[in-house]
Amino acid sequence: MNYINTYIIKKFDISNYKIEVPLFYNSPKDETKLAYLLLKYLYFQMYNKILDFNFLCKDNNKKPIFFDNSLYFNISHCREYLACSLGNVNMGIDIEQERIIKNVTLNKIKNIKDININPIQIWNIKEAYSKYLGIGLKLDFSKISIDKIKEETNLISSVYYINNKNIYFSLCYDKIENNFDYIKLIDKDSLIDFYKNL
Repeated sequence: MNYINTYIIKKFDISNYKIEVPLFYNSPKDETKLAYLLLKYLYFQMYNKILDFNFLCKDNNKKPIFFDNSLYFNISHCREYLACSLGNVNMGIDIEQERIIKNVTLNKIKNIKDININPIQIWNIKEAYSKYLGIGLKLDFSKISIDKIKEETNLISSVYYINNKNIYFSLCYDKIENNFDYIKLIDKDSLIDFYKNL
């Protein structure tokens, strides 16, 4: 059975830790280091072995992938949180905190068919879809409706209330089967304990 699992973590200071990232990053930011530590942790939870970053590369659109396409992953971050999904099917994710989308931006992302949908959720879903396609922000968000995204992919889009904040999470993935497993909020201590035991 194909499945996708997702972990979300509140960002924290990792400057005192020497965290490994794939070699295709020249000078990674701290949030990139944290993202790949989270990926390694998620991989270990799912497969009970340590992920070797030598199995990762970037495709023609610069999307990080597994060389052999046996697994897929995607990473997203917002101001305070970071999310990582891992599974057996192609996917794209986006995580956003509650914020105001200005009208100028809304006009660039909203399709005429996107009715009665919160602007931040429109952005959240369409960014997840563009990452699913592997083209990032090259997608003209206004040219595709959320209904069309639902036709082309399995879409999970939810709002979570975490630490008194609305956190929006969207996941687009292949329509092979309904294969989403879980989203789990993990704590800093679990990740640090894992790091120390690597």
